[in-house]
Amino acid sequence: MKLPEVNLCKADRVVRGVLSVLLIIYVIFWHDEVGDTLLISLIWIFSILNLISFASGWCPVYHLANLSTCKNKE
Repeated sequence: MKLPEVNLCKADRVVRGVLSVLLIIYVIFWHDEVGDTLLISLIWIFSILNLISFASGWCPVYHLANLSTCKNKE
């Protein structure tokens, strides 16, 4: 099975990881501030998907848009 090509640079991955962790912490400790269950669920989904992108280095949205933040080695 062919793995998807990495399309996120290290800086992009770090930003996604930090943002995801901060959002998860915010939702866990201050979910009453948000109030709306749908919004809380969307924040969880967004955070988890960004953590997956952080870990894998591949973003499906970037792939669909044919974008990459990695420098080409050519």
